[in-house]
Amino acid sequence: MQAVAIMQAGDRQQAREQLLELWEIWSEKDAPRECCTIAHFLADTEGDPRAELEWDLRALEAVTGARDPVEHGQVAAGLESFLPSLHLNAGDAWRRVGEPSRAKCHAEIGLAHAHALNGDGYGDMIKAGLERLRSS
Repeated sequence: MQAVAIMQAGDRQQAREQLLELWEIWSEKDAPRECCTIAHFLADTEGDPRAELEWDLRALEAVTGARDPVEHGQVAAGLESFLPSLHLNAGDAWRRVGEPSRAKCHAEIGLAHAHALNGDGYGDMIKAGLERLRSS
């Protein structure tokens, strides 16, 4: 969380360096929650949408075992609630790199997993984002 705080304070490069160090440690372990979280925040350090997409797909892969939303493997225990947000992030990145059909596919799959979200402001925000992505 220290790296995230550094990123939120505006130093994306230092945050990226720290997150990459963590990625090297955790990607060697069977640690889907940690790898997903690190990849998610690494995506936020990228300025290029394709590089951001790569990290978004790594986050998805950490939870499902696959980057392709249609080829989802078994969802890592206790992480189904991550799927709507992960699909929103990947879908938005696909949209920004000019792949609207891939974006909509992620939106549909994210919405199919929306039941795993809590009925709170965060859950509502993710669902609304997925709906917007689906209709874009």
